[in-house]
Amino acid sequence: MRNYIENMKLRVIEKPVSVDYELSSICSKLENKPTVISLKEYQNVKVIVGLCGNRDYLANSIGTTKENLIFKISKAIDQKGDITISDKANFFENKIKNPNIIDNIPIPIFYGEKKRRYFSSSIIIAKSNNNQNMSFHRMMYLGKNKFSVRITPRHLHELYNNAKDDLEVAVVIGVHPGIELAASTSYTTDFDELKFASAILNNLDVTKIGNILVPSDSEIVMHGRITKKMDTEGPFVDLTGTIDIERQQPVFECDELYYRNRPFFRTILPGGLEHRILMGVPQEPRIYKIVSNTIPTIKNICLTEGGCCWLHGVVSIKKRKEGDGKNAILATLAAHPSMKMVVVVDEDINIFNPLDVEWAIATRFQANKDLIVVPDARGSSLDPSSDLENSLTSKWGLDATRSMFKDDKLFKKVKLPLDIKEDDYRLVK
Repeated sequence: MRNYIENMKLRVIEKPVSVDYELSSICSKLENKPTVISLKEYQNVKVIVGLCGNRDYLANSIGTTKENLIFKISKAIDQKGDITISDKANFFENKIKNPNIIDNIPIPIFYGEKKRRYFSSSIIIAKSNNNQNMSFHRMMYLGKNKFSVRITPRHLHELYNNAKDDLEVAVVIGVHPGIELAASTSYTTDFDELKFASAILNNLDVTKIGNILVPSDSEIVMHGRITKKMDTEGPFVDLTGTIDIERQQPVFECDELYYRNRPFFRTILPGGLEHRILMGVPQEPRIYKIVSNTIPTIKNICLTEGGCCWLHGVVSIKKRKEGDGKNAILATLAAHPSMKMVVVVDEDINIFNPLDVEWAIATRFQANKDLIVVPDARGSSLDPSSDLENSLTSKWGLDATRSMFKDDKLFKKVKLPLDIKEDDYRLVK
């Protein structure tokens, strides 16, 4: 991460803020752009937020554009790049056995509900046969070197359940956005997220700690075990920005803490832009691939920030026949079962611009014939408006594509004769 941000124009907040409440409040105003923040309680630690605060930053970090992001991800998934194992890493600059974590590393209180301290950007790496599993998991501080870890029924959950004793893991905080993207990607159980990250970044150096390989450029690493002990986790804020429930979850115990001199502590605001983008973007290539089986002329897909990058989406297609838009709606809802609403538009609409999408709805959509509603379908447990016990919801799709029964000229925006760039006409104050 550090090599990456050294070449960026970072926004810097010089006035120190408190790690409790104040940090999360200022992050909510700054997460749209990479920003470094000083802390009152930790003079030797800097917080960094906003590395994935919009699609442009995330795409640029891996050498592409937001329009081509899903295609870069798809290609990297098929490639599975090589990793280089090194015995050197800057996080070895500091090592503490059986640490009291909070003495050295900030653990923010984000929200006032029961004043829980959390790591929100913690990535857990575990060995899976000859591969490595790497995934984001929020971690609630229990004291000294212990955390309760929210583990959903995915690959790490399976590894944990299959382990006879404690599961050895490494927890990393502060890595390149490409590695964060890889950690956000759910795929098959034999998928190695580290090799996927290497394919995205064209190379990845890793260092072995115990039996676990971790990115060598990590700012903070905790090596330890997810035990068979259980403790309270939550309440916390989920993807939708609404409060989650309290649960009993496994306890992680840190045996060794490693960190760089003057480390960057990476934070992600729970329920904020970065949380949504990192959750949603890795889903888009999978949805695109499934929808393309029904609509081969699909152009792109976007899970929208306003829809939590999970519940709402926009699909761009090249319409060949009347009815393609409705087929795209049904295919998309099936491809991403958590999706509640999808808008299908023509290829001339910028799906990353909500104003453009709404314009398409305003000028190309008629509710009496272009609206599809699917009542009582299985949806997302994150949607508080659904039947929470069974996650039943009404799904709907809007076919905002041009009618092929009307003159195409009726639906096209008039273009101005000159393509003027704003920079060519700077205002003088």
